[in-house]
Amino acid sequence: MNKYSLVFVCMLLIGSLQIFAQSDSTSITSPKLPETTKPLSSINPFSPTIGLGVGNFKFYGDILDANVGTPFISNIAYDLHVKQRLNHYLALKFYVLFGKVSANERSLNRNLNFESRLSVGGFALMYDFGNFLPKKRSLSPFLSLGIESVEFHSKTDLYDEFGNRYNYWSDGSIRNISQDAPNAKEAIVIQRDYVFETDIRESDFDGLGKYPERTFAIPFGGGVIMHATENIDFTLGFIMHFTFSDLVDGVVAESEGDRIGSQPGNGSNDKFLMSSFSISYNFLKHKKDYEIKEFEAPIDYLAYDMDDEDGDGVIDFMDECAWTPAGVEVDEKGCPLDMDKDFVPNYKDDELESRPNAFVTPAGVEMTDDMIKDAYDRYMDTTGAFATIENRSITAGKKSKVQPKKYKVQLGRFTEAIDAALVDKFLSVSDVDIQEKDGETIITVGDYMSLNEAVQRKASLTRDGFDAAIVVEETKDGKLVSVGDEANNMAVGDEFASMDNTDKVVFRVQLGAFSKKQSKEQFNELDGVIELKADDGLYKYLAPGAYSTIEEAAKQKINLALDNGIKDAFVVAYQGGKRITLKEAGVLSAAQESIKSNDKTYDKNKIVFKVQIGSYKNQLPVEVLTKFMTIKGVEQTEIENELTRYTTGTFKTYDEAQAYKTTITEEKGIKGAFVIALHGDELIPVNQARELLGE
Repeated sequence: MNKYSLVFVCMLLIGSLQIFAQSDSTSITSPKLPETTKPLSSINPFSPTIGLGVGNFKFYGDILDANVGTPFISNIAYDLHVKQRLNHYLALKFYVLFGKVSANERSLNRNLNFESRLSVGGFALMYDFGNFLPKKRSLSPFLSLGIESVEFHSKTDLYDEFGNRYNYWSDGSIRNISQDAPNAKEAIVIQRDYVFETDIRESDFDGLGKYPERTFAIPFGGGVIMHATENIDFTLGFIMHFTFSDLVDGVVAESEGDRIGSQPGNGSNDKFLMSSFSISYNFLKHKKDYEIKEFEAPIDYLAYDMDDEDGDGVIDFMDECAWTPAGVEVDEKGCPLDMDKDFVPNYKDDELESRPNAFVTPAGVEMTDDMIKDAYDRYMDTTGAFATIENRSITAGKKSKVQPKKYKVQLGRFTEAIDAALVDKFLSVSDVDIQEKDGETIITVGDYMSLNEAVQRKASLTRDGFDAAIVVEETKDGKLVSVGDEANNMAVGDEFASMDNTDKVVFRVQLGAFSKKQSKEQFNELDGVIELKADDGLYKYLAPGAYSTIEEAAKQKINLALDNGIKDAFVVAYQGGKRITLKEAGVLSAAQESIKSNDKTYDKNKIVFKVQIGSYKNQLPVEVLTKFMTIKGVEQTEIENELTRYTTGTFKTYDEAQAYKTTITEEKGIKGAFVIALHGDELIPVNQARELLGE
């Protein structure tokens, strides 16, 4: 592709120069040239345009596997160029570019990064559609194609500021010791400093030797030119530079080894995009098409401006008091008369003969001593005695614009399945929080307003075996960002006591373990369901909340069955970072935990689905009763704990019931409705009913 592009550029440049030469020769030698037509040499003399621009370099190569990211979030670059117009639609541009390209790749397959300083010099032919567009225009789109030389100097970031080599662990952290090292337990968390200190060519990772750090490239792109004046232009351009080298980022198709991992180079040459904005100045002097003629005699402007807007007999040009009310007597300057000179015009003055220099009110009435004293007291008032009282209610709980910082302790970040032993270890922490964000599973604990409290909790968890624990700050947009090495490795003192009791038993309610990912509808849209994918291939689902006693957990399990129709849930126990049996957790009898029904044979013909719209004690609230009355076929069933279940509809398939649930939710406003399954009068799990029916 690059070979043909180079040939095309050369042919285009030679052809354009021939067009320019032919046009110039024809304009000079043609005997029928009109007198008003000028030769091309006089229309387009040597008039260089010098420009300076700034923009961004965006790299596309083996690292990040090209085509990743937006071109507007990249490295700053500079453009210095000189242009010479060949004719009214072609221009030749010589330029130099300076800047950096970089890429940072972080994945399970490999961890690569690089930064390269680029110096580019070349020329390009620009076509601005001048043979189709009007000559006088404010915008000119253009296409550009050329050839250039590119010099690069590439480095990579392998060590932090203290000389520690980066070791990327499977839990998502970066440590100063390899995960497989015998002393891995002594590793501390470090952060990248983004200082690219290691020369890629000198390191010779792939045995390529001292390869030249320069190449040729074909720049192709376009943009738009905005003509601000006859000499000043603004240009917005997007040019892709196709290099003839695959060595800019130091990774080629033949690269191999631990740093490449399971993802080799893509085999294509590297390229980079420059998006820029520039200003340019043309030194061509433009002849004026008109001349300014002087008037033979001075103009008497008063003869042309005789308007009198306020009708007081004084023209506006001489009127010092515009918009005088109609009928008011004015002086020669157009201002209302003031007989007693108290600065209150006669038509507003209630006392036309005030004494000279006397203090008067706004109505022109002379002020008494008491009036003057009262005015002085009001002017000098510092006690608020004369102030107007204004009552304002202050909204309680109004938040300050400056939001306090929030800290959590992150136990790990995962993009793939989590080790089954780690899953049990995480669930043994009572206040663990598990979130799914942007394809990552993020495990955190705690919610602190103080960094010191968060650091103490992190130290406690580290002593209990959570080696990957780090303190993170929650940003305004909900992202979790590390507070840095200095805070994460801050000592808390020998007197610090562990805040986490690893011998403490934690009970949870598990909803099930499945080989495939389940939807929220599977659990009747229960809020806060915890989902964890373990490396044993199972998706584990647990109800929100952790409990210190079996009674609390069993009560939650019963509530899930009664309120949400989840009847196949069961209680699990964790201690010391491991899952234990209920007997080991001190549960004396199955009656404390079990509400499971005995195994039995089910008749498929007796299985039906209904939509439960609520369960209540005693009488229904008025607003709920009003909604229920708009639904046909509402049934009541007495259940445990003096509760009455309200259902509607009878369906043979789950999909029909789910569709009807959606209808009454949207049209009737029944927000808490969900699908249940019945075998005769017996409530059975929806999953079991669907399995029996072969759905």
